[in-house]
Amino acid sequence: MTPDIENTPLHPDSPLDGRYLLRQRLGGGGMADVYLAEDLTLRRPVAVKILKAQLAADPDLVERFRIEAQAAAQLNHPNIVAVFDRGATGSSAYIVMEYVCGETLKQRVRRTGPLAPEQAIRTTLAVLAALEAAHGRHIVHRDVTSANVLIDDADRVKVADFGIARLGGSTLTRTGTMLGTSAYLSPEQAQGHRADERSDLYSLGVVLFEMLTGRLPFTGDSDVAVAVQHASSAPPDPRSFVPGLPEALVAVAAKALNKEPGARYQTAAEFAAALRLVRAPEPALVATAPPVPPPLAVTAVAAEAATLADVGPTRQMRADERPAPPRRRRRRRWIVLLLVAIGVAVAVWAVATFVLGAGARVPALAGRTQQDAVAALTRVGLKPAVHEVWADGVDAGDVVRQRPAAGAAVDDGVKVDIWVSRGPLHVPAPDVTGLSAKAAAAALEQQVLTGRRRKAASESAPEGEVFRQRPAAGAVVARGDTVTFWVSTGPPLIAVPDVVGLLSTDAIGKLDAKGFVVNVDLVLGWGASPGDVVAQDPVAGTRLRPGDEVVIDVAIF
Repeated sequence: MTPDIENTPLHPDSPLDGRYLLRQRLGGGGMADVYLAEDLTLRRPVAVKILKAQLAADPDLVERFRIEAQAAAQLNHPNIVAVFDRGATGSSAYIVMEYVCGETLKQRVRRTGPLAPEQAIRTTLAVLAALEAAHGRHIVHRDVTSANVLIDDADRVKVADFGIARLGGSTLTRTGTMLGTSAYLSPEQAQGHRADERSDLYSLGVVLFEMLTGRLPFTGDSDVAVAVQHASSAPPDPRSFVPGLPEALVAVAAKALNKEPGARYQTAAEFAAALRLVRAPEPALVATAPPVPPPLAVTAVAAEAATLADVGPTRQMRADERPAPPRRRRRRRWIVLLLVAIGVAVAVWAVATFVLGAGARVPALAGRTQQDAVAALTRVGLKPAVHEVWADGVDAGDVVRQRPAAGAAVDDGVKVDIWVSRGPLHVPAPDVTGLSAKAAAAALEQQVLTGRRRKAASESAPEGEVFRQRPAAGAVVARGDTVTFWVSTGPPLIAVPDVVGLLSTDAIGKLDAKGFVVNVDLVLGWGASPGDVVAQDPVAGTRLRPGDEVVIDVAIF
């Protein structure tokens, strides 16, 4: 049985409901685990979310899982992860969803740091489009987080995980129950009140803050501490972390994070309109030149001028019959000549641009090495812009994707973006057990994973050595994921038993069984029977480690 799917209710060679063959575990949360699987009927990759077996006995959780499938299945939108199927097998329920090959927004922010304002705006607009579609069907997501925003290998944005979504008619969620991820909770959710569409927009404001600064607006030692800040504390200015952010964009984020729902954006469309205004403010009015007359008009006027120029006098006029100088006709000829000159200039420009202009076609670069791709672009007069990205199935140093697409006609010198693989996005978690805390953190950092250190007592591991980790060694994780490891603080503390009044041999045996080292002091008994323990140090109930010393006073007569 492979380590990726060892905790599923099925054998890895047994297709789920005879149709979905689980390939590897992609991740999981408090309610369910998600697996990459193959749909044996349609021969396509899918993501399968399986409710954890220990939760299947809770009817409320099963109902919430059913609501997730029902909510997501109602939505058909390019920015929402599609739901294909749902069912149950044995004691577990499952949902079959679209498989998005890429990374979460949280992973991207951890990998790259703060995003450029334009990239943050583009991602937020995509999420708003998804929320607008959901809100239009009276579905509130209620858990909008950067971990629930997926970005595929083509930079398409999709919103996932309607695990605690509220349908318009659902009564599953009760006032006073706080659901959602604490770091992204709206103030009303943190206080246990009912969430509505504006709660989603607040959570998206937190995501926008995270994209702009690379950190969350509120942090604390516990979920409760963070929730309290959402309910009562003003968020910090993003410019205190990233100076130079556009003031208008900071103002949009501040309005989205307003504590009062009525003071926030009331709809996803209103939020999106504000972002588009930041991206492209209304242009100032500028004077424009009058339009050039069409070539047909120029030709007609020129023809008229030529006709007039070719007409000679039909008879010899006497001096007194000659008319006054034709000033009006002379002015018209100047206008005609000017229009002809403009027409010629336009024609020359059009020929130079559209007929004689060199231009280039973007070569196909996907799958080629970075060096080969850069050389190919340089040969046709284009400028390569290289970006690095983690990508499954593409060797390190090879091109994953490009923009503009292969075959596109572009001007000379245009920039072509190419994304080059740094290696696979998903890797097996390294085994850090037996290492020191410092060595474990270094091993995880080498794989671009985040290490989270915990301390705990261990019967077997010496102090300072890692003795446990999660996910387990060999489990498939994505770059940027967190691997938690526990460092031994030594053996657990043990309460010293009460041995006063026992025979010394019995007392020594009892203390020795607990792992303590016993030292005996002989003292006057003062009425005690010889060989009885009359005192002990430390006293009973004191917590010591195995190997610590306990002194007993034994009466000699």
